[in-house]
Amino acid sequence: MVDLISDIGNIRKLNEDSAGWLEGNGFALFVVCDGMGGHNAGEVASEMAMKTIKDAFTDGLSALPDQQLKMAVESANRAIYRMSANDKHLKGMGTTVSAVLSEHGRIHVAHVGDSSVYRIREHSIVKLTKDHSLVQTLVDMGTITAEEAKHHHNKNIITRAVGTNEEVEVDMHTLVSDPYDIYLLCTDGLTDYISEEEILEVSEKGENGNSLRHLVTMAKERGGKDNITLLVFGGEAVK
Repeated sequence: MVDLISDIGNIRKLNEDSAGWLEGNGFALFVVCDGMGGHNAGEVASEMAMKTIKDAFTDGLSALPDQQLKMAVESANRAIYRMSANDKHLKGMGTTVSAVLSEHGRIHVAHVGDSSVYRIREHSIVKLTKDHSLVQTLVDMGTITAEEAKHHHNKNIITRAVGTNEEVEVDMHTLVSDPYDIYLLCTDGLTDYISEEEILEVSEKGENGNSLRHLVTMAKERGGKDNITLLVFGGEAVK
């Protein structure tokens, strides 16, 4: 089971999110990116990141799948940075990347920025990523609380992105998967408006396609100032 929905939201004139997946022999790869930059640069960056990461797996898995995923994100970073440096209209563009590789009972997560990956298991939801954002830094320092972070005026400032610098630090971790797990990758256009508890409640109430549409509708009813992208997988897609 795989479902994807991406909505431009209420305010933006362009959808700068990109998302996609690739299923191969014994593995499945899922990627969500949220681009940033002037003009259409964010769209360019997010699309390039997604394509570069997927292309790294078109010939299958290497002996070290987690390192293959990490190197794919690093390759995307270099490609975006070079293009940005060579085209003044794209200068400074970048993107978040949240990618999940499912293979042989393992889940590898690669993460840069403030998009999110969640796991739903046995009526509970766990966030598998940590935002690279100013407000998360303030929370970690104890300057503000997690509740205050939700409404902070600088909550959309990120501290790490793919493509904005020559090198990028990629958060990586590996978990053991369960055949009944459901995984959700999403951009902050959802999480700025919808809590983890609401994501869990809506996900468990309806069919996945309907659940995604319902979550997008809720986010738009509460403001929908950003693009909203959700990619969910489970069942046979968990390898």
